[in-house]
Amino acid sequence: MILKIYNIMIVFGILIVVVIGGIMGFPMAKMFVGLQEYDLHVEAIIDNQKNSTIGQVLIQNTGSKPLTDIKIDFGEGKKMELGTLDVRNRIILTPPNDNKMESVTVFADHHISVNKEYREENLQH
Repeated sequence: MILKIYNIMIVFGILIVVVIGGIMGFPMAKMFVGLQEYDLHVEAIIDNQKNSTIGQVLIQNTGSKPLTDIKIDFGEGKKMELGTLDVRNRIILTPPNDNKMESVTVFADHHISVNKEYREENLQH
């Protein structure tokens, strides 16, 4: 009789742990797996070549839903509207010719705002 009650308590305890783990684990799994609905990756690169300096801005939708109303601020009053970027799509832009290429800010709907400073990199091999 005591063994039977003990077994029921163990099964009940395991069931509670599984239910709590399922409730708490699902939102945490989304964080670790990277399943954010709206997310944006930005890289700003300056390529110093022998005779010129070229800037590139990579914008990639790393979320699980399309990003809308994307706007790029290159600084110094130079702005560009991109529109929509589908899931996992990316685009590479060149800043305006007379831009100092200090930093770039990319905005999108759903309160997305990413600011990146340009980093120097030699893109030629």
